[in-house]
Amino acid sequence: MSAKDAIFRALSFYNLHNEDEVYIVTTSRNKYVSSCVTSQIDRCCKWTREISDRTKLIFVIHEFGTLCNVEELSKFNIPIIEDFAMSMFSQVSSKKSDLSDFKIYSLPKFFPVQFGGVLCYGNNKFQTKKIENLLDFQKYLQKISTHYLLQENFIISKRKENYSYYKEKLTELNLKCRFELSEYETPSVFMFTSKNIDLDGLKIFCQSHGIECSKFYGESSFFLPVHQYLDEFDINYIVNLIKYFINENE
Repeated sequence: MSAKDAIFRALSFYNLHNEDEVYIVTTSRNKYVSSCVTSQIDRCCKWTREISDRTKLIFVIHEFGTLCNVEELSKFNIPIIEDFAMSMFSQVSSKKSDLSDFKIYSLPKFFPVQFGGVLCYGNNKFQTKKIENLLDFQKYLQKISTHYLLQENFIISKRKENYSYYKEKLTELNLKCRFELSEYETPSVFMFTSKNIDLDGLKIFCQSHGIECSKFYGESSFFLPVHQYLDEFDINYIVNLIKYFINENE
């Protein structure tokens, strides 16, 4: 099962109709939403960025390791699905963890695997087929996930360390950190904002030098890898590429 499959299975639980609406909430409040989410909602009903009298479901996307205020959204008394695809290791208090029916995770966003999604459910009415014998790919994902989950403390601390180092080095280039993380949030990327840089050009330049990065479409922001296997040497290389690009395009 992929994360997209998990989204659709969760949506299917609610018997949504064509004229029903799913209210999408993101941490950044950016109008851009990945088609990985919207394409699955389109299979069931309509999606919107505003709540209305036709809203039957709230779909919360915890972006880039940052957390939305689900407790505030629960006051609408509308079912909630939480997407943790980019926020696997961000922590939610036990009180807030009971506020949604489903939580969705994407394994490739954090682990070195090519596929795999996880659907966690808290609604006892949800029926899922019990798997007696795991298929080979399911066994593989289970082993890989278990191996890396045992490294959770290292993953969290190293990602936070890398995030802080990025912030220090990019501040020297007058690039502002997009998200200030709380102690409960673990980043999936480092993002900075700039209205003075050709971010589309920077994306092409950095990717041509082996850096997996992108512009955050819908605003003047750019994100960079922050995963636990990066060290200061790697980050210095990335920062120097950005510095070179800026100097060459002034």
